[in-house]
Amino acid sequence: MMWEMLDRDLEEFRRRLRVQVRRAVREVIGEGVGSPAFHIIEALTRRGPMSPSDLASALQVRTSTMTTHLDRLEDLGWVRREAAAPGTNRVRVLVTEAGLGAIERYVALRRGVLHDVLAPLPPEQVRSLAQALHACVQAQPDDAGLAPEAP
Repeated sequence: MMWEMLDRDLEEFRRRLRVQVRRAVREVIGEGVGSPAFHIIEALTRRGPMSPSDLASALQVRTSTMTTHLDRLEDLGWVRREAAAPGTNRVRVLVTEAGLGAIERYVALRRGVLHDVLAPLPPEQVRSLAQALHACVQAQPDDAGLAPEAP
């Protein structure tokens, strides 16, 4: 019974949070990009420059899908592709200053939504929830190979 309730409520909480974050991004950032773009920027920020295929693998999407996202991000000026080494055909993707600014705005929006969603809870319950989630994240390997964000 407890696991069923936890599963149901956690999934519903995640869905509501995603919807509210999407709405906030549309209203505040409004550049016509969704969360996949921000996941790409976050991955590059955490891991540094990567090849498009390594990035696609880390985020578990097809390389063609990644290419489409990177084209859009490059048009926005948030990433740039450059030769991985002189005289090679290998490419690496880097985050630009504009991309860093975009991810800062996105994370601030996401945290603001989280704050609003958790507002009905007293601070000690929010702290307990944060500690429990952190313990769960630290105990599980990341399938995408990305390091967990620092608390």
